[in-house]
Amino acid sequence: MQSQVLVRHSGIWQLTSVVLPTKDGCVVIDPGYFPRELDELAQLAAQHGGAQAVVFTHGHWDHVIGHAHFPQVPVWSSPSLVQAVTQGLPVADKNLAEAQEFDGRWYVPRPHGYAWPQPPQLRALAEGQVLTAGELQLQAMLLPGHSSDGLALLEPQRGLLLVGDYLSPCEIPFVEDAAAYVTTLQRLLGLCDQVAQVLPGHGPPLSASQARAIAQADLQYLQQLLACQQRGAVTEALALTLPRAAQVPGMAQHHLDNCRAVGLTLP
Repeated sequence: MQSQVLVRHSGIWQLTSVVLPTKDGCVVIDPGYFPRELDELAQLAAQHGGAQAVVFTHGHWDHVIGHAHFPQVPVWSSPSLVQAVTQGLPVADKNLAEAQEFDGRWYVPRPHGYAWPQPPQLRALAEGQVLTAGELQLQAMLLPGHSSDGLALLEPQRGLLLVGDYLSPCEIPFVEDAAAYVTTLQRLLGLCDQVAQVLPGHGPPLSASQARAIAQADLQYLQQLLACQQRGAVTEALALTLPRAAQVPGMAQHHLDNCRAVGLTLP
């Protein structure tokens, strides 16, 4: 019997947290963000036998800060995120510092503090590796582009795909590596033919057709942006139509950030 997919959205950026119950407990993906929301997630997990695993789709602070509400539970992430944490790389420190800065600005209490889980609690999921929890079989896929440590999960039995910070209907792509992002989108387009539901890291669940439309729009946007970069067409790049969310404050600035990310020098 297939178990439920329990989705909760935070009051910040419609951040998606997911609880996947199994016969023996549950798996929690990207627990966040505010303490009262994390308390609810922990209670929800307890109602379904307790968390067997926590998974980070990537290392950005809004997706990872809630792991401490599930003490002693194995935390799975991409190999590059594990490396960043265990080696104390600047990107890992930066994400914790940004969480602390946000909390301080908005008076958010964080009783568990700011720290990464450490091995052996923190564990890596390699490309193609399957995380087994009860009857769940979650296949890991490494998806760089938004961040170098992106991780998606495919649950083929029920046709469920969790993609982290890709395919959000609430925002345009936030680009770290545009070429890698294009490759990831092309891969996701292929996966849309194999799934029934896609859960983005921000925003509501998507049907396969909705996810495919977003992937196509984002792919066109990035290909146009890269074409502008190749021609050195800064004015043309600045005038590109955003794939969606143009009315959302901050998206115009994120477009400028994307222009810089592909190597355009802006005035």
